[in-house]
Amino acid sequence: MTETTTLGLAEAATRLGVSIRVLRRAIRAGRVAVPGKVTATSGFTTAWLHGVEAAAEADPAILSRALNQKVPPFARYEGTSAWRKYLSRVRDYARFQAETTA
Repeated sequence: MTETTTLGLAEAATRLGVSIRVLRRAIRAGRVAVPGKVTATSGFTTAWLHGVEAAAEADPAILSRALNQKVPPFARYEGTSAWRKYLSRVRDYARFQAETTA
């Protein structure tokens, strides 16, 4: 006999012990199996929840927020008027690119 109980996004996040934002990011990043169609009113099955719990037990990092930024703070606004406004950001970003490619 299979359970057909469905949980909302908030309930699933609460059961996993994370915020809704962290659960959404994990789903979007592909660290957690996608439960079909993800919308504000998505229904997550208990089987999906048990699978995510098992995956989180094996690798706790899949449901954690990244502690470091992927983009350096001075490159955050590249291509916008704020980027052109601050020449120091352009110089810092050029130095960062030179260091990472060297």
